[in-house]
Amino acid sequence: MPKIKKKAKSLMQPEDEIKSMAHHASEYYQVYQKQFTMAIVAIVLVLAVALIYSFVSSSNEKKAGQMLSAAYDASNPGGGAPANYPQALQRYQDIVKQYGGTLNGAIAQFYLGNTYVQMGQPEAALKEYETFINKYSGERLLLGLVYQRMGYAYLALGKQDQAVKAFGQAESIAGTGPATLELARLYEREGKIQEAQKRYKVISEKLPSSAWAMEARKKLQPPDLGQAPKPAQPAAAPK
Repeated sequence: MPKIKKKAKSLMQPEDEIKSMAHHASEYYQVYQKQFTMAIVAIVLVLAVALIYSFVSSSNEKKAGQMLSAAYDASNPGGGAPANYPQALQRYQDIVKQYGGTLNGAIAQFYLGNTYVQMGQPEAALKEYETFINKYSGERLLLGLVYQRMGYAYLALGKQDQAVKAFGQAESIAGTGPATLELARLYEREGKIQEAQKRYKVISEKLPSSAWAMEARKKLQPPDLGQAPKPAQPAAAPK
């Protein structure tokens, strides 16, 4: 019976393997050359757009900052000069309109509400604060201040329940601070002593060196206030 000869598998040398891989890569690139080129062009375009956006954003932020400074000077001129509130309002509105997507645009929206408060128009101020909440809710630091200012605006309108809600929102966002003290005062005014004491205690413990803590400590009741003194226990007889 004739023997079947098996072909010996030839072993490739390392340099042959490298040449073969390079050859396959070259063929693969030639087949998908168009796709590779389009991908590279897309990456370059994305990077270019990102750089342009960064440059434009920085430029817009700077321009908005300059306008914001001029608007603030109109509403708070200093040196005893009278405030020009209509001019300030117009300037803040221009910033929001032209550079509403910047941080300074968000600050301008906040100051729109503050300016109306300075003008004695809390209802108009509340509308501007509501616009801020709807448009700039991602600016958490400013958002806490907005809710706090809303609380004061509601108090000016005699809407105590709404003020409590606004100060509560400010406290939940910004933590213990002036909104906490305002809540304590409001609860105390409403006769909700336990709620008021709770907030006074938080201020005293978390902000011990602040002026708010000094007021809170004056309001805090002694722990055993209103309780009858416990009778002294007789000494145990010696054994």
